[in-house]
Amino acid sequence: MARLNEAEKRDFISQMILLVEQEKNRLMDNGYDATAKMNALKVKKKESDSSEIAQQEAAARAKEATKRSNDKLNDAYREASNFADILSGLLGRDDELIKRMRKFRK
Repeated sequence: MARLNEAEKRDFISQMILLVEQEKNRLMDNGYDATAKMNALKVKKKESDSSEIAQQEAAARAKEATKRSNDKLNDAYREASNFADILSGLLGRDDELIKRMRKFRK
């Protein structure tokens, strides 16, 4: 199979359908009925198109889920950071608990 990208492959399939439909009578005159092959190709194209739409929808949902996840993570980090600031103010910067927190707080 040629090294075509996805868009080029989709275009090739569409062009094949169009060309064979345009030349259907000439093919019949030469003894070849392309109807069965064309119907099968149209079904495969439709399945491919449906799968592409489903893949794009899944990618959009994944992008939204990643944004939600990052927003929740950032919110939790801010809360933990504020809590660390409160403890530092309460106990002082030189307290052992505060020193241990500083080791993993960036």
